[in-house]
Amino acid sequence: MDIGFIGAGEMGAGLAWAFGRAGHTCRAVASGRSAETQARMAEAGMEPVDDLAALNASSQVIFSVLPPELAEPEAQALAEATRDGGPLVFVEANAISPMRARRIAGMFGDNVRVIDGGIIGMPPSEDNRPRIYVSGPGADVLAPLDRAGIEICPLGDDIGRASAMKMTYAGLTKGTNALLTAVLLAGEQMDLTEALRQELSDSQPAMFAKAETTVPRLPADAGRWVFEMREIAETFRSEGVPGGFHDGAAEIMDLMAGSEFGHETRRSRDRDRTSAQTIAALARRLG
Repeated sequence: MDIGFIGAGEMGAGLAWAFGRAGHTCRAVASGRSAETQARMAEAGMEPVDDLAALNASSQVIFSVLPPELAEPEAQALAEATRDGGPLVFVEANAISPMRARRIAGMFGDNVRVIDGGIIGMPPSEDNRPRIYVSGPGADVLAPLDRAGIEICPLGDDIGRASAMKMTYAGLTKGTNALLTAVLLAGEQMDLTEALRQELSDSQPAMFAKAETTVPRLPADAGRWVFEMREIAETFRSEGVPGGFHDGAAEIMDLMAGSEFGHETRRSRDRDRTSAQTIAALARRLG
């Protein structure tokens, strides 16, 4: 299968690596991309193309795996590039609300089969096999990719169901990360850090261990997760569930993204920095 990718970040390149190992050919637009992105593409065995028109012409399936704030404008650009083209399967696999997923699906003509996707898990590797929840008419076209480093999990014919799955799941996992950060930061601001850490270690050891390992990693991803938290909040509100918690989570992510560690990526982050040092830096931002 010829597979194109809009986005060659850690997840997009990871999927391409897995699909390539299963015998599929993967491509992405290389022009205008950073040196780090081009290095990821090369490591994943992705073939470079010049632009979206070339990606469309060389692909049977195109996955969009981007920072979620780029999902809609990039989908619009692809919709324009495919307007007079042949048949294509477009997998909208970004962390966006069901409402946005449905809006994106409506951009495309009849020659494009749009599949809603929600990725859960870390990028594919020797140790990781993420799940891709899919929904939309004809989503079974992706069956050849099942077990190709991923698991395909169908959720029916309605566009938006896979995105809703992503929103609810990430609302828990990333929302918990934001809550842990907020609690530790509040403790730091009130000069309770040592006492709070000791109490958490004694009475909530699992939560404390999660904070110790997770909080130092968050600045590398926080910038991409601000918009995602807001999408979760809007998703919850659309169903009558209060969204304020995840509005607050977006503020925490934004605080981390603007910190002295906000320039880090998953590849470049300081793996020796502790959660206490990370929280202290966030406190300095608050003043």
